[in-house]
Amino acid sequence: MNDVQRRIVDVLLALGEGEVTTYGDVAEVAGYPKRARFVGHVLAHSGELAVDVPWWRVVNSAGRLVPGHEAEQAQLLRAEGVSVAAGHVRNAPVGRFSRPPATPRRQP
Repeated sequence: MNDVQRRIVDVLLALGEGEVTTYGDVAEVAGYPKRARFVGHVLAHSGELAVDVPWWRVVNSAGRLVPGHEAEQAQLLRAEGVSVAAGHVRNAPVGRFSRPPATPRRQP
């Protein structure tokens, strides 16, 4: 594992149960702002790394789950108390998506 991968993996390993973040946030914390796609690349090849990373805790900036892995990711997130609907994180106990769901506005 190279230094860049190690820094990204370290950020991922620091995520706690129920904590959901984005590829961009991981890249920024690792010291590589604007390298969100590279974080995705590292996660896509995480099976080649010598450590298991909690890939399911990372979503895109809109909260969308990983295409092709939505069912598995949703199941893992729900087991950690994260609210998932229609392929998106709606609310998480910790992290970027830990805000109350928006309430519908009343029409006058």
